[in-house]
Amino acid sequence: MKLWKKIFISILMVSLTVLSISSYYLINRSHLDNVSREQERSLNDFELIQSALENGIDFNTTTDDSLKLLFSHYVDFYSQKGIHLMLFHNKDKVFNEFTDISSNRYQDLLSVGEGSKQIQILTESKQHYIFVSGTMTKADYCLVYARNISNLYQARTKSVSLSILMAAGLIILLSLLSYLYSHWITNPIELLNLGANAISKGNYSIRIPATKDEFSELGMAFNKMATAVECRTKELEEKAKELQVFIDDLSHEMNTPLTSIQGYSDFLISANTSEEQRLKAAETIHTEAKRMKDIYTKLLTLSFAREHDLELASVKIDDLFSEINDSFLVQLNEYGIHLTLLNSLNTMNIDRTLIHMLLCNLIKNSIQATKRNGTIRLHAYLEGESSILEVSDHGCGIPKDKINEVMKPFFRLDKSRSRKTGGAGLGLSICKSIADLHHADIVIDSEFEKGTCIKIIFYNSVTTSLLP
Repeated sequence: MKLWKKIFISILMVSLTVLSISSYYLINRSHLDNVSREQERSLNDFELIQSALENGIDFNTTTDDSLKLLFSHYVDFYSQKGIHLMLFHNKDKVFNEFTDISSNRYQDLLSVGEGSKQIQILTESKQHYIFVSGTMTKADYCLVYARNISNLYQARTKSVSLSILMAAGLIILLSLLSYLYSHWITNPIELLNLGANAISKGNYSIRIPATKDEFSELGMAFNKMATAVECRTKELEEKAKELQVFIDDLSHEMNTPLTSIQGYSDFLISANTSEEQRLKAAETIHTEAKRMKDIYTKLLTLSFAREHDLELASVKIDDLFSEINDSFLVQLNEYGIHLTLLNSLNTMNIDRTLIHMLLCNLIKNSIQATKRNGTIRLHAYLEGESSILEVSDHGCGIPKDKINEVMKPFFRLDKSRSRKTGGAGLGLSICKSIADLHHADIVIDSEFEKGTCIKIIFYNSVTTSLLP
């Protein structure tokens, strides 16, 4: 079957189904609402008539003949309003001139309990009546109210007939529009199919008439082109891109521990150091080398899977800050920058390696943005029920219109500076990935030429404890 026919039939079927269901629902909903209003109206009328009868007739003293005479006046009055009244005593007729529906049809209404009411809709000879019954002051008297509501059902029938006529007209109009639309929408596909065949054969001028189903021909044509050119090119580009992203991430993240290792090794080689200093330098080099291996493992997860089973543990923030300070000690001295550590938390339940990586990235960015003799602050504190790790500086800052872009992969605010420092624009992107793994948010508050404050906000999912 041709595509235009599939579109044509689909539009008609869907439109007809939706139209039928919606019309049925609207008409039925309107009819039920009207019936509900009529029931409410009938109950109100019944209560008014019941009250009038009880106030106008003393059922305890009035004889049956007098009761019939008095009740007949009410019947005559309300019959002019289309309301029929019946009175029964112990289920025996006292007064009943309503013959449109036989009395045995509404015998159930006479079994109403004292102080309660019954409502029922009965149909006979295509006429619909609403009945309401209830006891009078003397429980053995039962008043029955009846009113013709056939107009509601006639209105529903007219609505159904009208909707059918409208649906027929709409189907004719929709058929014409669907036919034109299906041909219009498939025409470019057919032209593209012919062009794809010509391109796959290397002849860009020939137009081959389509004789088969459009999807089949179009698929064959695009498969030839994709196999010959696009698929191979795209596959190579994707592999090269993935490899480059991995190399960039790896080189970026290895820079910090390598800098620390190089600094301490130069210190061991060139400086006159005590045994204690040599041991501390060697220990730092060992720690950073070990961290490089851990970073490598985590980067594989972050780069290719973007999912990582966090190795959550209770981490002492003082120890974490101390490690970070030791990692940047040589670099901070080289740039003449002071790192201030402020901590009001005891422990946090986090992945130590990933958070160390995150904070190192932020501090490294701050070092690059801060002038000599500047200060960088690393702060941990509790705000409400959220734990916050904060890195702030008074460096060059970020323009307001760039704040929302700095965490995008490969975005570099200062490309010339990034080339000099070896950055690939991945630091904040990696930070965001680590924060997302911890279900934390990164909030950047920065002003150009005045400084930057970056907060990592950990919510209740990460347990913390305050310093004593």
